[in-house]
Amino acid sequence: MYISPAQKNLLQYGLERLGIEYSAKTLELFTMFIKELLLWNRKTNLVGTQDADQIIKRHILDSVSVYHLLKSENGSILDIGTGAGFPSVPLKIAAGHLHITACERRSKRAAFLRNVSALLGFTDYRILECDVRELRDKFDIILARGVGELKALVSLTRNVTKERSMIIAFKGKITEIEKEMKRLKENSSDQNGMNLDIQSVKVPYLDKEERNIVIITTK
Repeated sequence: MYISPAQKNLLQYGLERLGIEYSAKTLELFTMFIKELLLWNRKTNLVGTQDADQIIKRHILDSVSVYHLLKSENGSILDIGTGAGFPSVPLKIAAGHLHITACERRSKRAAFLRNVSALLGFTDYRILECDVRELRDKFDIILARGVGELKALVSLTRNVTKERSMIIAFKGKITEIEKEMKRLKENSSDQNGMNLDIQSVKVPYLDKEERNIVIITTK
């Protein structure tokens, strides 16, 4: 698979706009990841596009839009429903010190993640092929991108959070988030002992599309 100079520039500019420092090695790892993703995507439906531009804009840069929350973290991180590696693979490339566990129950996607982890030489990146409800480990930070609405997310992660954990949910429009928050509050037992905060994020090249993250902090 071929990644053009224009696509590499697209990635570089996006990282710069997000305030992410990168090296030539970082760019090489991103390029390797994109190529491998496109290669596997021909046989296994990992993402709904073969367009490298769209993968960079809608998946990689969207994933690292939470970099500012994690760049100094040394705790344990769980990425649930990792799929094709988003958001944890781009975040691991951008911040190699992160201790990440990727949970993916679908065997073909878990196989892809194991391949990518070996290819990119990751350390402290563990892949678990299972449902998150089967886990007994507890984590400091939970990443959830495209997992479902907040009520379901809180229920899904109840057994893997610590007394002081942070759940980071990637979301879109604030109006939809408010509806989800209302449904969460209707079940008071789910919200007990939690603080919810909404942060607007600007994803490069997607300025016209509303992006927000919901940060749920357990007490």
